[in-house]
Amino acid sequence: MSTAALTREEIVLRILAAFREFGYEGASLGRLSSATGLGRSSLYHHFPKGKEDMANAAMSAVGAWFGENVLAALAGEQAPARRLENFAGKLAEFYHQGEASCLSDVFTIGEAGAVFQQRIGERMKVLIAALAKIARESGVEQGEALRRAEDTVVRIQGSLIVSRALGDTAPFLRAMAQLPRQLLGE
Repeated sequence: MSTAALTREEIVLRILAAFREFGYEGASLGRLSSATGLGRSSLYHHFPKGKEDMANAAMSAVGAWFGENVLAALAGEQAPARRLENFAGKLAEFYHQGEASCLSDVFTIGEAGAVFQQRIGERMKVLIAALAKIARESGVEQGEALRRAEDTVVRIQGSLIVSRALGDTAPFLRAMAQLPRQLLGE
């Protein structure tokens, strides 16, 4: 596909891939230009504030996808364990079965942390609340539901880092398979 025919959404997805691969600081304008096939002036045309605008667009795209897919899976009408299985499946899809890094990881360190940490923290709170709600629906006491929800997010994020470090997706896939049992205690 010619870069002239790229939609803004396609450009943002390519930018997202570059941030996932190189991190915020490592995703130089040169790398972002290569990833999108757009020159620097074209990137600034689409993203006047530069890399921070690009990162915000990538985070917005991730947030929209998570809302429509991951959080929607948790809000369904099915039994809690089945919703968690759907949730884990959507996470596996988004993280390419554990091969792709998470923006929460790469956007909370270095100069990106000062810019994005609060926004990422707010998103984490939404996810933790949604997971705690499912645990509560299964009869888990409020405080324990919150602890399990936080532990679930820790396990998801940790398994992504371990999988990437080992070059092996097994830790992430195992965490996804164990997710319903960990949260619901079944």
